[in-house]
Amino acid sequence: MLLGTRKMLGATTLALLLTGCASELAVPPEVDTVAQSDASWQQHLAQLRQIKQYQAHGQLGYISAKERFSTQFDWQYVNDNNYQLFLSSGLSRETLTLKMTPMGLVVSDNKGNQRTEKDAHMLLQEIVGMDFPIELFSYWLKGEPKGTQDYKVRLSDHLLNEFAYTVNGERWVANYGEYQPTTPKLPQDILIQGDAQKLKVRVDKWTF
Repeated sequence: MLLGTRKMLGATTLALLLTGCASELAVPPEVDTVAQSDASWQQHLAQLRQIKQYQAHGQLGYISAKERFSTQFDWQYVNDNNYQLFLSSGLSRETLTLKMTPMGLVVSDNKGNQRTEKDAHMLLQEIVGMDFPIELFSYWLKGEPKGTQDYKVRLSDHLLNEFAYTVNGERWVANYGEYQPTTPKLPQDILIQGDAQKLKVRVDKWTF
């Protein structure tokens, strides 16, 4: 049955996500950087672009004026029109799945409740309480500054340190901490900040 309000599907969401308070999200310190034309960075960027499909598993913390939660996540990316974000609680059996399909974004829980909406931003905000550009998450997660030249590459390892991106009038800034020892190296800790919200991501496992 399609659900029309957040009270119905959202009740499950809150039970799932409010498993603990998301910790305070501090901005990483400034670091020395190199030019975007740096040969090591350009080689790394070319390797990132070769990763067409991947899966990432870890933890996600979110803070805004209205919402504050933490959850485990599993992100599966096939292409820009086919991806899935699975959220689950370590303290309960509740789950929530956000899946992009040709019909739009489908949000469903493990109790059989489901909503579909062409406007992914609207549905994400209504059900989960997050106003987040999910269509760009696949690139931000692997450290690829797609669609923006406003980014910095750090000197220490020639990897992405931060970038800025404006979506629907809102400015987003992502800061990258440690990277996993994969080939190519992929992010482990990411802090993504909007005008009035923060998203902290820790990736424990990459598969590609």
